[in-house]
Amino acid sequence: MVSCRDRFRRWRIERPFGGGVVTIASGLCLLSPAYTTFHVGDVLITISTISGVSTLFLGILMLLSGAICLAKPQARLPAGISAMVIALVALPAANFGGFIIGTLLGIVGAGLTLAWTGVPLPTAGREA
Repeated sequence: MVSCRDRFRRWRIERPFGGGVVTIASGLCLLSPAYTTFHVGDVLITISTISGVSTLFLGILMLLSGAICLAKPQARLPAGISAMVIALVALPAANFGGFIIGTLLGIVGAGLTLAWTGVPLPTAGREA
């Protein structure tokens, strides 16, 4: 009987999991500065910029690139290239790329996605 942990491990190995997760984290970092509000005592601090629409657009595209990496490993090249382009465009267009963190995570995630190669899993009958 195969446990849930073994099934998840097999699913994770069959796709660029690290690149997809880091790319999704980049999308969240790109979205967070423009749409968060901080409470400091009784003062409400909102970061509102004119780049709100571009931030939303680039953050959602980055999230989609990460989700595509996880859902369809065959589409890793277009998703990785688009994530790299989005990360670089986000630097000037979306609050310095989510205060630089979003851009850096996007570049790393795209690099992990593009560098991933599907490793054939060993079967029970063959020796590795």
